[in-house]
Amino acid sequence: MMKKYYSLLVLFILVTQMLFAQSSGENMLKSLQEKFNTIQTITADFKQLVNGKINLSGKFYYEKKNKLRLELKNVIIVSDGETNWSFNKRENKVVISDYDKDNPPVFSIDKFIESYPAQCVVSAAAEGNEKILVLTAKTAAMNFKTVKIWMNKEDLIEKLAIDSGGKNIEMLFNDYKINEKFGSNKFSFTPPKGSTIVDLR
Repeated sequence: MMKKYYSLLVLFILVTQMLFAQSSGENMLKSLQEKFNTIQTITADFKQLVNGKINLSGKFYYEKKNKLRLELKNVIIVSDGETNWSFNKRENKVVISDYDKDNPPVFSIDKFIESYPAQCVVSAAAEGNEKILVLTAKTAAMNFKTVKIWMNKEDLIEKLAIDSGGKNIEMLFNDYKINEKFGSNKFSFTPPKGSTIVDLR
């Protein structure tokens, strides 16, 4: 009889913890979404790590919806939400392609905040004193298994960790500047004279 009660107690604790994690996760997501709704533009420094090794770092510019500019050491990547430009400074080559809404880049922050949560189980986890928002894909159709989101005191994303199965991608953001006004050419790109142009559209 005691074993039966013990089993029920363990089950109750597990269910309670799961429900608390989901409730806490939903509250974190709500705070993140509310903050994001007040933002039109973002500028930040970033680092991208793949399987623990840094492979990209530079400056990140974002404007709703899907406008993006990455300034790396030898590469500039620009998107206006319809067209992508990738300029390799060393090779003096520009690759132009259509923006793929069905397969957006990892920098499409709005997808992780607005679109993906509806297709995921939302919960919270803890690492030391830090609380983490966790999105777990409901189906294999998603291009990731889990996404973990660390938020700073201003409810901005400090770290994004994506487990896609076999590849772990981490994005680290700092030195945020919010709602700065960008010039009209920030999210367009004119290939330099003499550059090689590869147009894939």
